[in-house]
Amino acid sequence: MMCAPSTVVPTRYGLLRATLDLTGDLPLTEPAGFGPRLSADRAPESWEGAVIAYRLTEPETPVVDATDIGALLILAQAYEPRTPHDDVRALARLDPRSADIVRVLVESDSVRSAAAALGMHHSTVQAKHESLTRALGYDPRSITGHARYIAAALLLRLTDPAWLENSTHLQR
Repeated sequence: MMCAPSTVVPTRYGLLRATLDLTGDLPLTEPAGFGPRLSADRAPESWEGAVIAYRLTEPETPVVDATDIGALLILAQAYEPRTPHDDVRALARLDPRSADIVRVLVESDSVRSAAAALGMHHSTVQAKHESLTRALGYDPRSITGHARYIAAALLLRLTDPAWLENSTHLQR
């Protein structure tokens, strides 16, 4: 079994284990976030990327490498999770079913294909799309709306858990 320097570090998200993997051969425990591979003098930048990557893990993607986030890493680094952007607030206000519908609408080629994926009639999904457009303040199927949705969904996952637990933040 290989060993590497490791310590527990307090973060705004709780305690996280930081491991310095110089070989890339360490056994992996999940979930895990990897920071960008940088020189030692830029270790804090790598750690920040690793924390962001860790926060983006989910059961379907238990390991995230910050380099795979691409340019969105810059957005995530600039984000203040205690004061979410209005687009993040709008997504947070959606009930789970509506959140799933908007996600499928964004991922689908058409309203009809979204309806098929959701097991709903296309006219129902079309009406829901119109309702969601009003609730979000933008059309998530437009080019700009798609980008706003992707950014807001990413940032929602990075939002301070204490903010999310306090429903008074979700009031307009």
